[in-house]
Amino acid sequence: MEKPTHEQVQGLIGEVVIPFYMVERDMLLPNMPEGRRRNENDAEHSWSVAMLACTLAPHIDEKLDVGLVAQFAIVHDLVEVFANDTSVWADSTALDSKENNEAKALEQLKQNFGHFPWLTETVEAYEAQESDEARYVRAIDKYIALCIRFMDGGEFYREKGITKHKFDKNLATHRVKAHGHKGVAEYYEAIRTLYEQHPEHFAPPSTRGQDTTA
Repeated sequence: MEKPTHEQVQGLIGEVVIPFYMVERDMLLPNMPEGRRRNENDAEHSWSVAMLACTLAPHIDEKLDVGLVAQFAIVHDLVEVFANDTSVWADSTALDSKENNEAKALEQLKQNFGHFPWLTETVEAYEAQESDEARYVRAIDKYIALCIRFMDGGEFYREKGITKHKFDKNLATHRVKAHGHKGVAEYYEAIRTLYEQHPEHFAPPSTRGQDTTA
């Protein structure tokens, strides 16, 4: 395999590594000091997923290749450098275009950085969701999001006006993806049970008797 030039490496850092830090997620970091509350970025999120996924893998599925798990976790949101993050709470137009936007972003990544085959091939393999490791990482991605939001005591959901009805409706597909790995699904259902037990984490339903945020 041909060794990349310094200019190509600089291009990777300037066009992928640094921009990855600039992709802001719709996820408030809990327990931040007063005046420092902010959303996490994709680089922070990917590290969190990688750390949790690698730590849990030997305990819940010994057949998983932890090295491959780490690789998938690192790149699982990399297409968002070009497609940006689409929140599960986005409007229907944004949600409907998410898959197409990310497919175009993958093609752009391959076109711009085909000289780094590990990068493009690993992203493609993750997006294909054909391996246990890919499905496991995607499930962990869904689980950790709910855990972090639960830890802020419902501040995110109340600020965004998200009711329990909207939560259940918008996270239907989210739940299916979390069940892509049986071991992770058990953890996911445990955090969903906690949400059921804490309705105060959500915005109250409409006083007119119907949930207008759904």
